[in-house]
Amino acid sequence: MVKGEIGNIFKVAFLYMATIIGAGFASGQEIIQFFSMYYAGGFFGIILAGLLFSIVGYVVLNKVYTERISSYDEFLFPMTGYFLGRLMEFIVMLFMACIMCVMVAGLGNVLAELTGMEYRYCVAIGAAATLLAIMTNIKGIVTISSFLSPVLIVGIIFVGLYILASKDTSVFNISEKARVVTNNWVFSAILYVSYNTILSTVLMTRMLPYLKTGRVGKWGGIIGGGMLCITALVLNSALYSFYPHSIISEIPVLGIIQNNSRLLSNIYSIILILAMYTSAVTAGYCLTERVSTKMKISYKLVAAVICAVAIPMSSLGFSRLIATLYPVFGYLGLFLLFIILFQFVRSQVSPGTGQRRGSSPGKS
Repeated sequence: MVKGEIGNIFKVAFLYMATIIGAGFASGQEIIQFFSMYYAGGFFGIILAGLLFSIVGYVVLNKVYTERISSYDEFLFPMTGYFLGRLMEFIVMLFMACIMCVMVAGLGNVLAELTGMEYRYCVAIGAAATLLAIMTNIKGIVTISSFLSPVLIVGIIFVGLYILASKDTSVFNISEKARVVTNNWVFSAILYVSYNTILSTVLMTRMLPYLKTGRVGKWGGIIGGGMLCITALVLNSALYSFYPHSIISEIPVLGIIQNNSRLLSNIYSIILILAMYTSAVTAGYCLTERVSTKMKISYKLVAAVICAVAIPMSSLGFSRLIATLYPVFGYLGLFLLFIILFQFVRSQVSPGTGQRRGSSPGKS
């Protein structure tokens, strides 16, 4: 494995992770809703989710490489057929629109708190910054993700370890019952992977130019899933030590550290901004690419319209979205997840199946 190949593997892994480590992850809301609430089972759930993320990344990226896939349609429709493919496509686009609107709203909230500016102006700034990144197309998205993903991982792990080292539940004076997503940690982990697979698959089907060899795709997916697992385990350990007190905050991690360290609170606010920005850009890019391709409209025009519409639409509650809307898309995305897992099982039983006739995947 040459040096350049290793660099591409981590570039692909970080881009894969960028679609998952959004504001819901970094804030702690996703971890609490889908894992911490199951106590010890939550840790097993994270390990299961990490394994599934690795499998999904491995299967999708390997399929993109071996079959020379360059669009979501080429990946989806041969596996689902026309009707189910169209239905899945509608779900994907709706989910991407929801994610972008909520992340732009989140950017506005955190920016307003940090700067003291009016919320509406901060939302407009967040939408404009998102538009600038979307305009750079996939190359710019890869560059942004390659830089921001490592920063997010290091920042989240550092803050998680800090919380564990300086645990002080006196910062809370309320305890309340949180809503349970499902009745067991196994299905909760599956739902978590399911709705995250909706967006990540769209982006991964655009990554063929970066898959120079088969190993880049395979190991990019595996390493991406593994790093997600480690990061989530650290964050869950921190949140679990404060449960159920940690559920009272809209942004649990920030709620834990803001009374312990003002400096760290400001630093983590920046991390949250980066996480929200990464999610908004990724969702916005995928949605823009889908709409412009399907409707044969200028990519830049679609990007501008989507970002403009996101400003008035960015009014959904953050924790409510994660507790209600995310599980809904988790159920809707189960079909796609099961198809991908079926592809993995079939490839293990019959190696070499699924490669497009006449393709030239090269050596791996």
